[in-house]
Amino acid sequence: MASQTVEDPTRPDTLGDLRRQLDAIDDQLHDLLRRRAEVVERVALDPSKPGLKIRPGREASIIRRLLARNTGALPPQAIMRLWREIFAAALIIEGGQTVAVCARDDASDLTALAREHFGPLTALHRHHNPAQALADLERGTAQVAVLPPPSEEADGSWWTALMGPGPLSVIAKLPFWTKRAEGAPTGDAYVVAAIRPDASGQDRGLIALELNADTSRTRIISLLTVAGFAPGQMWLKRDGERSSLALIEVEGLVEDGDPRLAQISGLDAPPSIIGGFALPLDSTP
Repeated sequence: MASQTVEDPTRPDTLGDLRRQLDAIDDQLHDLLRRRAEVVERVALDPSKPGLKIRPGREASIIRRLLARNTGALPPQAIMRLWREIFAAALIIEGGQTVAVCARDDASDLTALAREHFGPLTALHRHHNPAQALADLERGTAQVAVLPPPSEEADGSWWTALMGPGPLSVIAKLPFWTKRAEGAPTGDAYVVAAIRPDASGQDRGLIALELNADTSRTRIISLLTVAGFAPGQMWLKRDGERSSLALIEVEGLVEDGDPRLAQISGLDAPPSIIGGFALPLDSTP
């Protein structure tokens, strides 16, 4: 009678065994990605979904949730990178988008930040100044603009174009993962689109004010605090001799009908809500 070989459960896996396990896991991951793509296709056909596909607040909340449940050897940065590619692929499935980037040369960090965030398959239009990138949005030749951080210099005051009536808003801040590895693109950027930012649960809003030119930064902070806001970073632009424009970052997203806005005194015009963003990871809450 022929002897029968019995597997020894205590025998350590060989390298071949481990590679076969990895192959099986890869197949399962691919099956799940295909299933996710099918659901994305159904989402794209939902008539209740707005025209612009990007949802940075939801993406931020998904990544935070996954990081909170992550255990074992998988680096948190890998979670971030994997899901950014998944989000980028979903946008391609839903029809894609074009990103207008304010970049003075091909090696600009803003170009690299945009590519890192929106993925290698997303079309990029490079422009030399923020006004050109915003004009792309107005013409409909791009759906998203990536702009340098606000500043008190001429190119950094692009945010004044978002004041008053109009569809454009800041919807995100890059990079979302602020602890940068060596060789990763550096710097900051803001994302603008013709939608309002969606809440992620940990957000910052942006309020623009028109005030008397003599109003100090300390006075502006006081006016917002008394109205019930928690102000943070501020940028000022002198608009002639009589007035100043101020952009202030506040805790939480702010809606146009927020009753606190009516409590801000000393303004020359009603306040403008120009958007907001999900608080980047590794930022101070």
